[in-house]
Amino acid sequence: MGAMINDVRKLDFVAIHRHLKPLPVRSLILVATLFGDFNNNLANATTTTIQEPAPPPLGTVGGQAPATSGSTEIEGQGTFASAGEKPKEEESTDASELTLSAGGMLSTGNARNASMTGMVDYRFRRKIYQLQAVAVGNYGLTSEENKSNFKEETVKNIQGRIRYDIFFHPRWSAFAMLTTRHDTFQELDFRLNVDPGVAFFALTKANHRLWFEAGYDFQYDVRSRTALYDDVLLEDSLGQPILDEMGNEVTTEVRNAVDKRQNNHAARLFGGYVNKLSENLSFNTGLEYLQSLQKSKIFRLNWENALTVQFRKNLSVAATFILRYENNPLPDVEKLDTQTALNLVYKLP
Repeated sequence: MGAMINDVRKLDFVAIHRHLKPLPVRSLILVATLFGDFNNNLANATTTTIQEPAPPPLGTVGGQAPATSGSTEIEGQGTFASAGEKPKEEESTDASELTLSAGGMLSTGNARNASMTGMVDYRFRRKIYQLQAVAVGNYGLTSEENKSNFKEETVKNIQGRIRYDIFFHPRWSAFAMLTTRHDTFQELDFRLNVDPGVAFFALTKANHRLWFEAGYDFQYDVRSRTALYDDVLLEDSLGQPILDEMGNEVTTEVRNAVDKRQNNHAARLFGGYVNKLSENLSFNTGLEYLQSLQKSKIFRLNWENALTVQFRKNLSVAATFILRYENNPLPDVEKLDTQTALNLVYKLP
């Protein structure tokens, strides 16, 4: 093919030379040069099938930003650049998410009990402002011995929380949080917690987050009982126990008053951690400590954990464990409560 193109070039050049004989030599050289360039391009386009890769452009080596450049981001918060760098275009911070979860358990035969749990979680975000509302309910029943009907309650509580954040810095936010709780078996008709504070985000990656919160907690309780009855041993005038006809010691029931309402002021510390181990597996945990400012020996501890496995785009299964410890509960109320649940979670983007 190359030889053929060379022959064509010679014939064309001869024909042009005949017509341009009277022209000056410079004009002839210019025409020949232009025509030769044209044929060279034609030959290259016809004969070249494999092109050599172009050399890399200068200045690309070391062009990646160093890890210590100072740029970071909060999930849904956008980015900021370090001094001297061209600011990147901010990501949209708007978000509106609704998460629904529900679970339950049923046992029959020797052990007869039924329980269920549910949660609704809504998050609304506009730029630096965020609002989150959560409601959780747990209910359980069991049957009396040798009976198939479920009548005796074993779990009964409902909780709600609303929180408002203002991100005045990519790593800092100021927030106000309001929490309510009703728990039959903690003998709480109503508990209200008001928690203002600040939060610092140490790790801010979308799949790996660590943050800390500090603030003040005001707690207001309305208790189910106003009295506590104790068995008191009866004694005679000499301080000796009084015995009945069978020789058993005699006791009597004494009523001790319990405050219906109680307030508490405390300092609050919280640490949260989220790790998305893979696209379909994530773990999150949070530990809260409340120290009374009125009595140094009174404190509360709350610890929540969740392991979530996603098997569809918006559908996942979560195993949760919750621990609540209160070292100064109502009389005859256990200090430690734990709850383990397996929930089906559906998230609406």
